[in-house]
Formats: sequence, C-alpha cells, structure tokens
Amino acid sequence: MSSQSALDQAAPTEATVAATPPLWVSVLRMMADPTAVLRSRLQEVALPWVFAVSGSAFALFFLQTGLDLSRAHRASGAKVLLLTAEGALCGTVGVVAIAWVAWVICGMFGGARPLPWVVRAFALGYSPALVYSALGLVANVALGWNTAIAFGVTGVLWALGPMTAAIKLMMAQRLVVAATIVTLCGGALLFTWGLLGTGSVG
Repeated sequence: MSSQSALDQAAPTEATVAATPPLWVSVLRMMADPTAVLRSRLQEVALPWVFAVSGSAFALFFLQTGLDLSRAHRASGAKVLLLTAEGALCGTVGVVAIAWVAWVICGMFGGARPLPWVVRAFALGYSPALVYSALGLVANVALGWNTAIAFGVTGVLWALGPMTAAIKLMMAQRLVVAATIVTLCGGALLFTWGLLGTGSVG
C-alpha cells in the first residue's frame, strides 16, 4: 500500500518533468512571447539553466567588446579574457542583484511574486541578448566587424521587453511603475558594461 502511494506521488512529478520544454525552446519563446513563458512553467526551470542564459549572454557581449578593443590595439589577449569573465559575473551576480532590487521596489508597491520567480524571469529574460550576442560573435570573428554596439547593446535593449513583461505581472499591469523600474534596472546593467568596458581595459 505504501509503495503504491509512493508511485502515485511520483507520477505527477514525472509528468511535470516531461511537460517542461527544453531550455532552447524557452529561449526562443522568451523572445517571441515573454508573457506566455512567464505565465506558464517558469518556476520549474532550474536556476543553473537560467543563469546559463544570462551569464552566457553577457560573457559573449563583453567578449565582443574585448575583441573590438583588441582590433583597435587597445586590449591585450589577457584583458579580453578578463572582460569575458567580468561579463559572466555581470550576467549572473549582477542579474541577481538587479532582480533583488526590482523585487524590493515592487514589494513596496504591492508586488506579490517570490524572489526566485523574479530571478528566473530576469535571467531568462536575457534570451534575446544571448541570441544577438552569439550572432554578433560569429560576425565579429568571421567578418572582422566591430559588433559590441550593433549586436551586444541591441540584444540587451531587446531584453528590456521580457523584463517589462515580468514587472507588469508583478505589478498587476501598472505600466508606469513597471516602466520606471525597467529603466532603472536596464540602465544599471548598461552602465556596468560601459564602466567595465572602458575601465578594466583602459
């Protein structure tokens, strides 16, 4: 009887796992319809996977910054690697910090989403930045283009869309508050990129 009960409890878990889409599907859906992803099974996406998205996005973005500077003889190979590592930190620790700030501010205005949900939403929200940064790296290496602005910044700006969708859900569609928080959070990450991209590779 007890073993049958254990099987009954395991069945929904297995069904849930089977129903969870692959990460690359969530990445593409986050670009096309972030609200649908945020309303569905976001809480079931493991934190290491969402951090892989945001961390890789910023690492590739900062790598392109280093390559652009290296092409202009303003950065050595070691400094390019340092920038890439800083990008990975910005895309993980930095995104967590920004998500926490947004969670605190939203809480002051009645936002009712748990912090793990906000962290997942913000990190996975950088799916557009990951796709753009990957394409930019290809263009940078294969064609010799300077791509940090054209691809990297564009991807980060596109990520403001999923971030806006997340905060609107937290704030019950209060658009003015959501837009203000997104502007602050998105601006903070772009400022960090500008600071590290010019300061650590000076």
